[in-house]
Amino acid sequence: MKVVIYEDQLENFYPLINFYPQFNLRIGMKTIAEHNAGYFPKFKFEFITRSIFKFKLQPRNEPTMYLSARLLLMDKVNLPYEEVRFTVDDETVGFLKTSPPFPESLPEINTALRNIKTTKKISGKVFKYPWDLIKYNEEIITLHFKTHHRKTRRYKGIEISGKSTNLFVAKDATLHKFVFIDTTQGPVYIDRKAEIGAFTAIVGPSYIGEGTLTARAKIIKSSIGPYCRIGGEVESSIFQGFSNKYHEGFIGHSFIGEWVNLGALTTNSDLKNNYSNVRIKIGEREYDSNMTKLGCFIGDHTKLGIGTLIPTGAVVGSFVNYFGGGLMPRYVPSFRWIGPQIDEIYDLEKAIATARIVMARRGIQITKEYEDLIRENYRYLLKHR
Repeated sequence: MKVVIYEDQLENFYPLINFYPQFNLRIGMKTIAEHNAGYFPKFKFEFITRSIFKFKLQPRNEPTMYLSARLLLMDKVNLPYEEVRFTVDDETVGFLKTSPPFPESLPEINTALRNIKTTKKISGKVFKYPWDLIKYNEEIITLHFKTHHRKTRRYKGIEISGKSTNLFVAKDATLHKFVFIDTTQGPVYIDRKAEIGAFTAIVGPSYIGEGTLTARAKIIKSSIGPYCRIGGEVESSIFQGFSNKYHEGFIGHSFIGEWVNLGALTTNSDLKNNYSNVRIKIGEREYDSNMTKLGCFIGDHTKLGIGTLIPTGAVVGSFVNYFGGGLMPRYVPSFRWIGPQIDEIYDLEKAIATARIVMARRGIQITKEYEDLIRENYRYLLKHR
């Protein structure tokens, strides 16, 4: 038996998934794929994605479970002996195939789903839109914390409000003096090689990823991915990883992609003045999020200069360079260079050169494959503007 995770309803998750597959979106302390793999420790996992990511299946004539990348399992799946479609709240989220043909592409998955009539309800959460990641993040941090089985290190010189058993600190993490951690509302997990600087306050449920550095930060009910630099205030947000928000400013109820830099005093709004639901534009359509507190969604490699003000419900694409401060547009497509009296397409070679410098600062050399991915996205996104 093997498990195949496939991308699903991609159009609702751009620009967050321009440069990595949908199942690599972060929630809680893990990615979607890592979370689901935890329910099948002895199964082999493979993936079906857009062709730009060049995943290859190893064809085998064996029973295979297919799971949507929009599914976050909440319990084990008791596998039947017949072919079935899996559903959560009457929405299809995968299927079991016991005999050939076994789908190897997204179109073949759609064909298989049409041909399987029997359904089986399973326990899980379904992400229909990117703000669902924000909606469920606190709950999933708590779930992940309960299922980890590593021993915490001893710590001195920090202040804890709440149960110390709700705090995990990896052995090679560093906590400086004058750190305050509040576990009264949920757990706090500080992963390996993280460094929590003096005068940082962390309110649970929160996760601080591997190698992340905080400096005079106030982090409330958030997931911070690996190798970020965080200062100022972050509330109810997810940072995918490798991004900088090192200075004062506020990010709330938002999802920040990889390799993003938020200049000093950059601040987003996550509540409308009339307290009505926040509406989000995805592609050419605008959706009611049914959430009164919702901030922004920012794609990979975007840089916002000092003093940038981000409107409620903003969607900012990948490789956006916005400078000059003040209130930025609520929707900015990918590969834009925007400043006072300028709004033009970001030159591709300059974008790649900057990415090369930024990634090298984290000790990562840009590969030819990743550079090709940037070029392919550039061609596609400019063609479909």
